[in-house]
Amino acid sequence: MRKLTHCSINITTKFWLISALLVVISISSCAPESPAPSEIATAAPTLARTATRKPTSVPDVTPTPTEPPRLEIDPEDLEGSVVQFAHPWVGEPAEVFETIAAEFSQSNPWGISVEAYSYGGETVLIDALQANLAEGEMPGLVAAPPYLLSVLGEDYSQADLTAYFNDPDWGLSADDREDVVPVFLDQFTLGERMVALPFAPQATVLFYNLTWGAELGFADSPADLISFRRQTCDATFANWQDDNKQGGTGGWLINLDPAVLASWFYAFEGDLPDQELPKFNTQAGREAFGYLWDIKNQGCIWFGLQPDPYAYFADRIALMYAGRLDQIPVQVNWMEAAGSEDAWEVIGFPGPAGETVLVDGPGLMITADTPENELAAWLFARHLIEPDVQAEIVQSLFSLPVRESTMDLLADFVAEYPQWAQGAAMVDSASALPISEAWGISQWVLQDAAN
Repeated sequence: MRKLTHCSINITTKFWLISALLVVISISSCAPESPAPSEIATAAPTLARTATRKPTSVPDVTPTPTEPPRLEIDPEDLEGSVVQFAHPWVGEPAEVFETIAAEFSQSNPWGISVEAYSYGGETVLIDALQANLAEGEMPGLVAAPPYLLSVLGEDYSQADLTAYFNDPDWGLSADDREDVVPVFLDQFTLGERMVALPFAPQATVLFYNLTWGAELGFADSPADLISFRRQTCDATFANWQDDNKQGGTGGWLINLDPAVLASWFYAFEGDLPDQELPKFNTQAGREAFGYLWDIKNQGCIWFGLQPDPYAYFADRIALMYAGRLDQIPVQVNWMEAAGSEDAWEVIGFPGPAGETVLVDGPGLMITADTPENELAAWLFARHLIEPDVQAEIVQSLFSLPVRESTMDLLADFVAEYPQWAQGAAMVDSASALPISEAWGISQWVLQDAAN
């Protein structure tokens, strides 16, 4: 299998990278490059060749979404279609998707079969797609952030899902379309084109120790910039006075993940365009990162030596840290292991105009193919956002439900994980990260500038 290396990045990507560097270089002096989070470098299986229906002639494949095919298809023509579904999850989530695929294959009225393929992370998935594209074999349905697929170049194209989504027979009803949370749908709608279907969104939030905050004299979590500075500095001072704690700790545990940095940028009313290079050397950027820099100079926010924040939070070494909702079950286990009875919650990022929460996540993208193959892939993608299926996915991935009605099916889950419910409650005021190639590259440049 051909591995993705820096050498495989095309000329356009290099141009974006150089341009992005020039855009943000004035934020901070140059620092050693920070590597992107790595995934497990397991050997990625090549998608099996199956008896998927093939076009009678080779289509003219382009890198842009294709015009949707006619949807006046006889349901009988779908009989025997095989949808290969490629996704980046392993372990229990992969088992959930295998079960969903098997149940759909056995129960759908069209005779469609679905084969779910699991990969050890997004990088491994993209490597596998490159290898399969070189062999002329691509899965019909891919779960990934759209900007990652830009490395596949001009030999790959995906279907425009607009007609499928709105079709009166094969799409969603008017009530079902209203049931889809707007911020998730808008993220994948560029102009008049729907490039992907949302199905497992995530939110970036702050984890906050309520009990410790109360002992420090704060009745509520920090909802504004003054309170955030005061609480993080008071926690730092408390740890300096405690012989059992590490001096210089206590306040916000710094996290330079691009989604975290973008959350602070948005909290100061910054904005990231959908299809253009983002500019961080703006008033919002200077105020956001200047604010954090000032608190850092006060010694109130700090870098941890351990790669994970869970023990720091459970042991009151950190009052707050930034993370995603899928970290909640891990933090729960750490609190139990530490014997901590502290109450904690998830909150948004404070800013001049209030709290901000950013959402992002993979989309379901359909490979451009014959009308029958595309429709078969669409029908399984539509199945993945049915409320009952969404409930299964949410409980496995700790993602956010794409459909509002899914919340009615999650009462027990909400009771067991109230922090997840707090994150879900903030979706109505959330903003979405871009899905463009420009953001896909510049996010790491932003991280380097922050360093």
